[in-house]
Amino acid sequence: MSTTASSTPIPANQHRPPTATQLSLRTTPTRAGRAPAPTATRHGRGGRVLFEVSFASAMSDSDLARLARVLDLSTHMHPKMRPDPTSPGVARLDHFSGLFLERGETAGQWVLEVRTWGNPTPETVHEWHLLAAGAAHQLDPAVPAPRRHLEGLP
Repeated sequence: MSTTASSTPIPANQHRPPTATQLSLRTTPTRAGRAPAPTATRHGRGGRVLFEVSFASAMSDSDLARLARVLDLSTHMHPKMRPDPTSPGVARLDHFSGLFLERGETAGQWVLEVRTWGNPTPETVHEWHLLAAGAAHQLDPAVPAPRRHLEGLP
């Protein structure tokens, strides 16, 4: 059995799979409307971070159950073998986006982070933000709720 490989270049209009470097970068919008500059995510999992909601919680079993119920979050807080670098919780938002529960910088600090590999509409992102902030507010009343955009009102 033999195989041959050709080095035919891929046409510019044909999709190319992203490189490992591209997968580990995210873009951050700039204020002046220039092209976004790539910035590495803090954990290198890829995607583009749309927003984060920070909150404080002891993350008891009842806190986890509340997040699981409100956000439809799948959790795995207690790995069986060794410390697990993966997110302790994840919820699928759409085909290309997810909400991730991440540990904060200090004990008792947590972050709900929404990442996407697609292009959700601003209205959809706003609804996700309301949902995440509402869930975080249930565990930490100091979390401010984002203002709901009212359609058609001045």
